[in-house]
Amino acid sequence: MISQVDEALCRLIAPHLPEGTVVRLDPPKPTWQTETRVSSVDLFLFALHGAGPGTGAVRAKRCRLSYLVTARADKVRDEHTLLDRSLGVLIGTEFLVVGEQPLPITLEETDPTGLWVSLGMPARAAFVVTITAEYRD
Repeated sequence: MISQVDEALCRLIAPHLPEGTVVRLDPPKPTWQTETRVSSVDLFLFALHGAGPGTGAVRAKRCRLSYLVTARADKVRDEHTLLDRSLGVLIGTEFLVVGEQPLPITLEETDPTGLWVSLGMPARAAFVVTITAEYRD
């Protein structure tokens, strides 16, 4: 299910970004500051948590997939534009459709500062989005 959610998130966000911007599943890393910058929105899956039993007659368990959403561009203003567009799309979408299954999207109140510190990087603008998926037997 993780790969399908990854792909659906990328497909959801990409059409709303400026031409030439890529959507990647890369984790933030200290070399970002010295690499050649390619305009991108990065979705880093950093947490998986159980979310209780699923619905329906088929046995299922729910899992919350939490993504840190960041942006990279030549200028901070451009990064903020990429984040703004990504945020607008995600706030305006109640469910991420994976296959035929609608999965709830939630913007989290999580402060990603601790995550930046654990990755050995200075804090930068980002937000956390969570997708709740059902895993069926």
